[in-house]
Amino acid sequence: RISRGEKAITIIQDGKHLVVYSPVSGVVRKTNEELVEYAGMINSSPYSEGWVYLVEPENWAAEVARMRDAGKYRTWLKEEFARMRDFLSSLMNSGQLSEGIVLQDGGEIAENVLNTLDPVSWEEFQTRFIDTSR
Repeated sequence: RISRGEKAITIIQDGKHLVVYSPVSGVVRKTNEELVEYAGMINSSPYSEGWVYLVEPENWAAEVARMRDAGKYRTWLKEEFARMRDFLSSLMNSGQLSEGIVLQDGGEIAENVLNTLDPVSWEEFQTRFIDTSR
């Protein structure tokens, strides 16, 4: 059993970690055991082979009511990308990030940009972007 906002998984890379929280409450019916051996699937194929777990929600109507509809989600996502560009830009300005974004072309974010961050910056990313969704 897992509750909405409860720690679902921890992603660890080079000693740095991010905690991802469950978006719904319910019973975990299945976990993707292949991720233990092929963790990269979570990035390369998140919507097919890279899934983490299957949850049967306890109260789907209540859970869905807390989620954003497509229009609100689109707006939220644009705002999150802007916040992410600002966050990465501040890391570049402070010398903590030397590559990964090119602000001159509108702020394209390179793949695996968090890879180069130190543990303190990872923790700041966790606080600003992941913990707020709980």
